[in-house]
Amino acid sequence: RLRLSASRIDKFASCRFAYFVQYGLKAKVREPAGFTPPEIGTFMHYVLQHVAADVTAAGGFAKISDGALDGITDKYIKEYVREELNDFREKSSRFRYLFTRLSRDVRAVVADMAAEMRASDFAPLDFELDFGSDPRISRTEVGSGGDRLTLTGIADRVDGWVHDGKLYLRVVDYKTGRKKFDLSDVWYGMGLQMLLYLFALEKNGRDIYGMDIVPAGVLYVPARDALLPSSVRLAPEEAEKKRAAEKKRSGLILAQPEVIEAMEHGDAPRYIPVKFRGGAPSGDALATVEDFGVVARHIDETLR
Repeated sequence: RLRLSASRIDKFASCRFAYFVQYGLKAKVREPAGFTPPEIGTFMHYVLQHVAADVTAAGGFAKISDGALDGITDKYIKEYVREELNDFREKSSRFRYLFTRLSRDVRAVVADMAAEMRASDFAPLDFELDFGSDPRISRTEVGSGGDRLTLTGIADRVDGWVHDGKLYLRVVDYKTGRKKFDLSDVWYGMGLQMLLYLFALEKNGRDIYGMDIVPAGVLYVPARDALLPSSVRLAPEEAEKKRAAEKKRSGLILAQPEVIEAMEHGDAPRYIPVKFRGGAPSGDALATVEDFGVVARHIDETLR
């Protein structure tokens, strides 16, 4: 049976010939040796996943000091160097220098994640949730007979918040690049990954969590330190304002006041893509329950 990943769906929707070349011919671009963007993403994901798991096991970000958080982060940076980079054996001085710079970036990203989670009632429930092999969750299938497909893929993080006897879930995806969530992409069959996982959890998440599931949203989280290109020297206040804008998440959030407040406390959110006007939340990232239903049906039709 064909296993269908979100990245394959994106490629097929954007260009069927490119899909054929990549997955049919299995053609690959020649890459020079070095620490490439995919490897940077793997490193960031490794550290974020393990740090968040350790902190969750210790009672959550609100209960752990910045010093302890730095210690956990350093622990997993060293483990990555030992397990994945063979303690820098056969690596050049330039590689080590670039990795040291990247390690500073990952510490900043971890601190940013901690600040966000300390201002939220949502808490991590799963890391690297594998929809293709995790025995806790039923398979998500599309079609029938010879055309039947099984959804595969890995959700970076699944957060949850219990309210009125229901579990509100959001799917989080770390991005080392500058990709933003765009609903128009979804309409044309691209950028489906997080929503595919969210709706799969809505259908089958009770297998894992033992509660009725309500889709609360999806978020792309910048997994990079903010760089501020500018032709003029910025005042510290202006630079901090621009850094905050770079850290803003993008995605789709359930337009219910209690859900928005649970995602980030206060009426001046630094992280979630919501603004308050006249005391009421607003923004393109907000979607009603009915909107989520329309998107879910559209994605089902796209997959078929």
